[in-house]
Amino acid sequence: MTTSTPSVMAADASVGGLRDVMTIASEKGGVGKTFATLGLARELASRGLKVGVIDLDPRATATVWLGVDVPEGEHIGAILGVDDVDGAAADLALPTPWHPALALVPGSRDLAVLEQTSPEYGELRLRRALAGWDVDVVLIDAPNRQGGFLIRSALTASTRVVYTTTPDEDGRAGVEWARSNVSRFRTMSPLNPQLAEGGVIVTRWPDTVTTRDARDTLAALEEDLGDLLLRPFIPERVAVREARKGEVWWGDYRNGRVITESFAGLVDRLWPETSVEAR
Repeated sequence: MTTSTPSVMAADASVGGLRDVMTIASEKGGVGKTFATLGLARELASRGLKVGVIDLDPRATATVWLGVDVPEGEHIGAILGVDDVDGAAADLALPTPWHPALALVPGSRDLAVLEQTSPEYGELRLRRALAGWDVDVVLIDAPNRQGGFLIRSALTASTRVVYTTTPDEDGRAGVEWARSNVSRFRTMSPLNPQLAEGGVIVTRWPDTVTTRDARDTLAALEEDLGDLLLRPFIPERVAVREARKGEVWWGDYRNGRVITESFAGLVDRLWPETSVEAR
């Protein structure tokens, strides 16, 4: 698969008329998928882009962390559970307290039921639902379920996929499994042959005291991934756990500023057209 980082503004990479639809993936839980999704989304919104987040994880962690109150039954399952979905994402999207330009299509534990189904052409529902949504970028917080209905829906809807990992062997294995799943999807499914890999984000990097395990894992990731390994890494900070518990953005904490700066660097890499130099 390609190791390039496709441009958000590339017209031939659009899905449903949107500039960029990115799935954040790993086959391992606890490696910062939701954290990365929200960090990228918040930084993009701060740069003047209209950003939509799809919470496709049955744990609905992004929905809870964003502090969004969800009306009964108005979540992403309402899109994936029926066929009449064209343009539905815009109808279900809710404003978030993190930024006026950041909207959310909420998740729900009811999504777990959909993993047991395989409706005909069901994987196209999410893609169809995104059509006409007035946002510049959509980020999909994907579940860590290998090859299931939810991840197939996300990959079908996306222009590219970015993975997350922690600097340990579990995180590295999660990336390996996820990349294998994406490879199988591209080989076996005709629904989205243009899907590209955008890179791998390292979260919880121990920058104050870098452990031998982290250094060894980093060396292995560099060998595995080459240019797909994205820098800067996101450092480990207590402020992130405090922010998640308080359902707020870590940038509200003084010790969270280094996290915000790291995500700014990643957005410069993934969406170079939005960088200060390009504006």
